[in-house]
Amino acid sequence: MAARCVLLLLALLATAYHGGACVRAAAAAEAPRCSSCLGGLSRASFPKGFIFGTATSAYQVEGMANGSGRGQSVWDELAHTPGKIKGNQNADVTTDQYHRYKEDVDLMKGLNFDAYRFSISWSRMFPDGEGKVNEEGVKYYNNLIDYLLHKGITPYVNLHHYDLPLALENKYRGWLNAKTGELFADYADFCFKTFGDRVKNWFTFNEPSRVALTGYDTGRQPPQRCTKCAAGGNSATEPYIVSHNLLLAHGYAVARYRNKYQLCICKVFNIDGLNSQGAYLSRSQHYALSSRCYAKHKRNYNICCNHFASMGINNI
Repeated sequence: MAARCVLLLLALLATAYHGGACVRAAAAAEAPRCSSCLGGLSRASFPKGFIFGTATSAYQVEGMANGSGRGQSVWDELAHTPGKIKGNQNADVTTDQYHRYKEDVDLMKGLNFDAYRFSISWSRMFPDGEGKVNEEGVKYYNNLIDYLLHKGITPYVNLHHYDLPLALENKYRGWLNAKTGELFADYADFCFKTFGDRVKNWFTFNEPSRVALTGYDTGRQPPQRCTKCAAGGNSATEPYIVSHNLLLAHGYAVARYRNKYQLCICKVFNIDGLNSQGAYLSRSQHYALSSRCYAKHKRNYNICCNHFASMGINNI
């Protein structure tokens, strides 16, 4: 029965792309037989004010990577390097939310979501990460925000989902340089000023620990730095430098918001980094690891639990 209900749910979601009437008809036909799947779970099971929503990242859904004035991000470079991504796939088009955002928002509305947490592409707003603003990017996010509100869906905006402008990586060495944190505050300030009349809930970073650990410890993700990586790096020191600069960037952005834009109804959130591999290993599990793996997992624990835990506590 459970498997049947899961398959039905997947079928309903897939059908949603081809017409809401089909979804409603299928749901009406199957609802009596599958009501037990949720064990009585409904909106009424959650506290008053609980917000149901969905979330995406700009690079994964927007597409239009090479047009409308957008600059490249560090992920564009990696995805276009042969052999780095399975099947040499990239996100140049992906689900094309840039052009189809109304369809996406309509689907959210049809699923009865209250909120949509999306990220803004820094390089779509500032192709070089600093300096000149790309007005086409501003227009896109204005349109998306306005349509969400028109449909009664609250926008939750994340300012950085692991897509640092490639220009800043090349010019300043990215998050290894505290200058990048200062530029992040400038970018955040512009977003607060431009969209803050409608957006009242902000996030600074999505999973900053992954930026530090997979980008500068294991080197699996941009900018692919580690002790033995072809790009160079030092797994024992660079993850800590990057973590420090990410925390500074978060602090700079929050300070800008508090000092210039904050109203009593507004919030600046962040997403904590307590989700990386190895962060929750027990002491006995740590000792069972080789010395090299133990050092890696200890860095994971220090960065996730010691550096970024406070970010999850100090929301405003």
